Amino acid sequence: MKNKKLKIKQEKGITLIALVVTIVVLLILAGVSISLVLNNNGVISKAKDAKNQYAEAQTNDERQLNEVSDWIDTKVGDTTGGGSVTKIDGVPIPAGFVYVGGTKASGLVISDAAADKEKYKGQTTVGTDLQGNQFVWIPVENIADYKRTAYGESVDTGIIDTSTNSTKINYNSSPSSYYYTEAMPSDEKTSVEQNKGYYIGRYEAGDKESTEAKTLRSSGASTSNTITIKANQAPYNYVTRDQAKTLAEGFGTKQNYKNVKTKLVSSYAWDTAIAFIQKTVSNYGSSSPQGNYSDTTFDYTDITTGASKTKAKNRGTLVPTGQTTGVCNIYDMGGNVTEWTTESHSRPRDYPYTPRGSKYNDSFAASAGDRSYSSSDYAYGNIGFRATLFL
Repeated sequence: MKNKKLKIKQEKGITLIALVVTIVVLLILAGVSISLVLNNNGVISKAKDAKNQYAEAQTNDERQLNEVSDWIDTKVGDTTGGGSVTKIDGVPIPAGFVYVGGTKASGLVISDAAADKEKYKGQTTVGTDLQGNQFVWIPVENIADYKRTAYGESVDTGIIDTSTNSTKINYNSSPSSYYYTEAMPSDEKTSVEQNKGYYIGRYEAGDKESTEAKTLRSSGASTSNTITIKANQAPYNYVTRDQAKTLAEGFGTKQNYKNVKTKLVSSYAWDTAIAFIQKTVSNYGSSSPQGNYSDTTFDYTDITTGASKTKAKNRGTLVPTGQTTGVCNIYDMGGNVTEWTTESHSRPRDYPYTPRGSKYNDSFAASAGDRSYSSSDYAYGNIGFRATLFL
């Protein structure tokens, strides 16, 4: 019995020692594990390194994919059948168009004729001897800069027209219940925000058939004639605002343009283009003589005879497109024919529409920023239109 009790005590003693040893071993293992996890070469450190390496590899992959995409755009962008866009001086060149010349700052010109490609590459001023329809890029870095502006005698009242969420611009400083207004077109806003700009027709819209017939348009001329956006064309006048809108919107479709939209110029596009031009000619929107006005004189080519003539001062004379002095490679936003826009006037019953830019039988004091109001059936020789192009 005595021996049996002793054996039990010995077994208990062995168990306590084993427990202590086990605890010590576990502590050692825990220490080693913590060290493996937390030190500079531990699991956590290795995991962080792996994460950083993965992020770097992902960035490299994205960069390489972008480089490949840019290369594809460069190779495909100048073709007429694709939908890709290449860039020149940071400006997107739509598929089916070629870069002609000019810069983002001086007025970058594109054409839909392959023969015009890079004809004025490296030059800030682009000549008028091109074959295709032409547009000029208007850069807009911030959408807040795509806006309507009061020029000349018109006054921005600062009062919001709730129907369009735009400010009311009065005809002049005299108190009046009548005003100009336009909501920002949502498709233009989206395109300008995404592409940091838009294109405006380099010239007033021209009439191909009248030009080929060597004559200016006259009252009753067909509104089915083909639009051109080139120099030395008969201005496409004698059109109502609604006819001009339809013609401008259908131009891109008839030309089979891809992934772009052509439109009648809005007040936002018109005024933003003037703001761009005024970086070169500060008074272009208010009192600049760069245009065909009654009190300006310049040489021009007669559309009937092809002879050079001098336009007499103090005499209103309609001339072909692109005959005056271009600014930023854009012609006749002031003078020649006043141009229909999509801006509205607050007299919907009798004068609902807003032409811009003055005309050949006005003085240059009116200039490119000029606003007027007109009836829906107004279609005379002193009014035409201009197209814009949005990616």
